[in-house]
Amino acid sequence: MEDFIFAKIVDGDIVFYFEEGYTQKDLFEYFQKKLNTMKNFFKFGDSFYIYLKDESQYNLLPKIAKFARTLDLKLAGAYFGELPPSKSQKKELDLSSTKIYRKHVRSGQVIDNPGDIIIFGNVNSGAEVNAGGSVIVYGKVFGVIRAGLTNKRNAFIIASKMESSLIEIAEIPFFNHEWPDAPVSIRVENDKALVESLEI
Repeated sequence: MEDFIFAKIVDGDIVFYFEEGYTQKDLFEYFQKKLNTMKNFFKFGDSFYIYLKDESQYNLLPKIAKFARTLDLKLAGAYFGELPPSKSQKKELDLSSTKIYRKHVRSGQVIDNPGDIIIFGNVNSGAEVNAGGSVIVYGKVFGVIRAGLTNKRNAFIIASKMESSLIEIAEIPFFNHEWPDAPVSIRVENDKALVESLEI
């Protein structure tokens, strides 16, 4: 089946994109399946947004909000037609190709994914994370992270605390780098990797 509803993380928010050209019945039924398959990603009380390319489908929102409540989730808002500049100019993570881990990555453990990887936990010393795309770690990084193995141009790494002796992004290695004592972002710009402190 064609994936006509897909989820992305945009500027820290989960946004479900609804393609146009489908009936409200098809959209709602497919959204129910989509949300059910992703329910392990969410925590109790989490919220999400809806983006409807077809503005005339706005009356789907009450049904979506009601269904979300049955899963202890919340519809936080909706966008129509075009995303506002505050969202459209932000980096996106496509959750359909994203692996999500809600635990620490232990020493000796190796995580591989051709897409993006999101980790809600620490990457311990001796662990290894390899992503074709980007890596986001909501925790401390002591192990090895390699990002941008296939999608070099847009790849980035974000970590709440970076203490790794080896990070690689788009084949650019960082050995024993002096990381800032703050959340950090590593991205590629003009074939150079840039390390920046973040305010989270």
